[in-house]
Amino acid sequence: MSLIKLPGLIDPHVHLREPGATQKEDFLTGSRAAVKGGFTFIIDMPNNPYPTITMERLREKIELAKKAVCGVGFHYGTNGLNTASFAEAAVHPSVFGLKLYCNHTTGEMLLENPVLVEKVFSTWPVGKPILVHAEGDQLKMTIDYALKHGQRLHVCHITQADEVVMVRHAKAEGQQITAGVCPHHLYMTGADREKMGSWATMKPPLGTQADQDELWNGLNDGTIDIVETDHAPHTIEEKKRQPAPFGVPGLETAVGLMFKAVHDGKFPLEKIQAVMHDNAQKIFAILEYADTYIELDPEKTWKVGASGYESKCGWSPFDGWELYGAVEKVVLQGKILIEAGKLVE
Repeated sequence: MSLIKLPGLIDPHVHLREPGATQKEDFLTGSRAAVKGGFTFIIDMPNNPYPTITMERLREKIELAKKAVCGVGFHYGTNGLNTASFAEAAVHPSVFGLKLYCNHTTGEMLLENPVLVEKVFSTWPVGKPILVHAEGDQLKMTIDYALKHGQRLHVCHITQADEVVMVRHAKAEGQQITAGVCPHHLYMTGADREKMGSWATMKPPLGTQADQDELWNGLNDGTIDIVETDHAPHTIEEKKRQPAPFGVPGLETAVGLMFKAVHDGKFPLEKIQAVMHDNAQKIFAILEYADTYIELDPEKTWKVGASGYESKCGWSPFDGWELYGAVEKVVLQGKILIEAGKLVE
């Protein structure tokens, strides 16, 4: 067994469901899933049933997250009507960005009105990035407003070829723009949704093979900066309902899927650290933890779900897949959290 050592990985896009939907996940189970997957710092999204759009709700989340076994940060949210709280939220040390939902997804934070969207871009203090769930024309709108108001823009979970082209063009023009992609969009297409139904239903939806090919191109050429999981757990019972909620878990499989890409020659080993740690650390100005690292065997195979799941939802759309890069050890600030591939209780 030949182990390689990497910094503790960073996932700036997770939904840990607390407060309001802890039947799906909570800060303890979600952080255990993160650590099992090699992540030592994660950033929670604001679209809970009780959305993080006030300082009171932010402080409540920070308190609830004290049970987490890894580092946790937060993105502040907006419905376009809470701009008076932006100045305080933007300087809070636990806030790493502002999240804007410009297309329909889970929660009640949809913001499509261009007037309100521009107000958000003109009001958020310049510095910490504005993150957008924005597809197609909505993405074009946010790119334009970010440029107009001098904001740093991060495009979450990019899925379509034309969106990769938009980001590539904006970067070439010198705009402060970054983008993330999810492993499920790198490995699944609409054809999988046709076969798997609700188990492969998420927002943004799975694209075509041509879209997926361009995602890989964008990740390889640096147009796409980071791999982010959009870890969005739902219970098995919820996923069996019609209509099923959007989202799939991803914290425990992201590393394995990316090392499968290395093994299959789709992505170079030397870029793994950049897309799963370095770039996220830079984009979101995350302080480095001392004595924090992971060790994994890039050639060791493992089967998804064979030893169960740490996520409370207890399933994965990749259940049964054979992946590479088994995480053998995780150390956070000198404390061993994973030893010989198992969580240290």
